Amino acid sequence: MKLTRRTVVGGLAATTALVAAPAIVRAQSRELVMVGYGNEQDQPFQKAGEELAKRHPGVSLRIIGGLSAEALAQIKAARGNSPYDLAVMGTPAIVNALAEDVLVPLDLSKIPNSKNIEPSFLPYGLDTGCPVVFEGIGIAYNSETVETPPATWEELWGEEFHGRVGMCRPQSNLGLGVLAATCEAFGEPETNLTFALEKWKELDPLVGRSPNLLQQMIERGEVDLAPLWHTNAALAAQAGVPIGYVKIKGPGPLMLPTNIVHYINTADGTGELVHEFADIILSQQIQEMAAGAPYFFGTVVEGIETPAEAAPYVPSTPEERETMTSLQWPEIAPLRGETVENFDRMFAG
Repeated sequence: MKLTRRTVVGGLAATTALVAAPAIVRAQSRELVMVGYGNEQDQPFQKAGEELAKRHPGVSLRIIGGLSAEALAQIKAARGNSPYDLAVMGTPAIVNALAEDVLVPLDLSKIPNSKNIEPSFLPYGLDTGCPVVFEGIGIAYNSETVETPPATWEELWGEEFHGRVGMCRPQSNLGLGVLAATCEAFGEPETNLTFALEKWKELDPLVGRSPNLLQQMIERGEVDLAPLWHTNAALAAQAGVPIGYVKIKGPGPLMLPTNIVHYINTADGTGELVHEFADIILSQQIQEMAAGAPYFFGTVVEGIETPAEAAPYVPSTPEERETMTSLQWPEIAPLRGETVENFDRMFAG
């Protein structure tokens, strides 16, 4: 199935159209407010914001950490001027935002550097966002306690790993994506998340409510291995934690692109600035910064080499890049609410 904005919004029940209030032009000193990660991973975006400010005196960028779902609710409640201008957003969040009709699609023809994006990443913007970096899902493990980590998803169900595995709640894209990958690994449709939950029950896992908590569980020795974002594993290893990482296959290596998106009901001229900001992020300087320590993002621009310190975590060889894939998020993301309820019932306590 081709991932496009049309495939996401098509078939949605008709709702009353939002009537946008006239945009109020902000003061001459314009501040763009972006929903970001809320941690050090925002720094490459802040650097891009500084370049934007140099080009446009009086313009500044403020990055606020927060959940995209919370931002969507605040934008809907505002009924006019959005409290946010733009965001970094993965494909699952774009699915939700399109359903809420709170995004203005970006025009890649107005982002010159977008012509350098590897074509495989473009569909995951759903004809709405501009891919700028990506994160991978693999298996992180305690290198002192796990001698031979699994190389495929199916191998994770080896008897030697039962009771030693951590898993993330599917409220997180990590948790939801792992369930979908489990389905594919065992020949089930990615949407058969009930099957995946039952399959994970076999492992007797310990649950972490977020990727950061799951990373801490490995560091504290509470679990020996767990599916995790490659960025979490790289940061832990850099801090001296004995942690290894497998760019796991079958399916995979798995990646989730991060996109720049533009919210509705922002001040006049904001769209032009958002397009230029995305273009700056796709520049060689910012892509190389994002790829290196301590950020370890995967880059989406062709010709950007993966730094040596990131290579153990980021798909970088021709074979890895060729086989790298993602998931059918437009089909999976709408199942999140029901899946979280089923997960909490099955794994509570």
